[in-house]
Amino acid sequence: MMKLIIIAIITGFLTINCLAMESKHGLDGNIQYTIDAVKNARGHSNMGNIYFDEGNIISAIKEYEIAYRLTWNSSSSSVYLYNLSRCYTALKNYKQAKIYLDEAIKKDCLNMTYYKALVDCYIQLNIQEEELKKCFKDEINPYKRIIAGLIFLKTGNKFAAKNIFDEFINDNPDMIISDDVRLILKQID
Repeated sequence: MMKLIIIAIITGFLTINCLAMESKHGLDGNIQYTIDAVKNARGHSNMGNIYFDEGNIISAIKEYEIAYRLTWNSSSSSVYLYNLSRCYTALKNYKQAKIYLDEAIKKDCLNMTYYKALVDCYIQLNIQEEELKKCFKDEINPYKRIIAGLIFLKTGNKFAAKNIFDEFINDNPDMIISDDVRLILKQID
């Protein structure tokens, strides 16, 4: 049974890589093959997902790293960075997970999942108080308020979290991420 699974994975990987190649006729009439980096990145990411689901975290890391290096799209690269952070979280290497989450947020600051995972790293590293102070020092970046609210929420201070999130919504009602903040507010008792 295990051999069949391995054969299916290898066949799927080869199929994905073949689909990532495009052929066209050159000016001289010969067929030229080019690699489509976006499709190839997706193929490696999909393999990373398979490895991650199987618990083969080291192989998943390798696949996500390849996918990340092949892409130039901020949205896609942020997903690959997030997936790398998930791998390091699974390995309980929260410091490395935090590094990848910081980069993912720089590329896509509108994904609430990234903020939640980052705050989880802060708590695992026991640096939530230090990070909370940084949030309050930075009065320019509205996303720091999301982090502060999540730190309060995850450490049990629902009242402070509610106040921070309410303030965020009042100051930034039209931001796309404000809808996610509203959902969190609805869940707070």
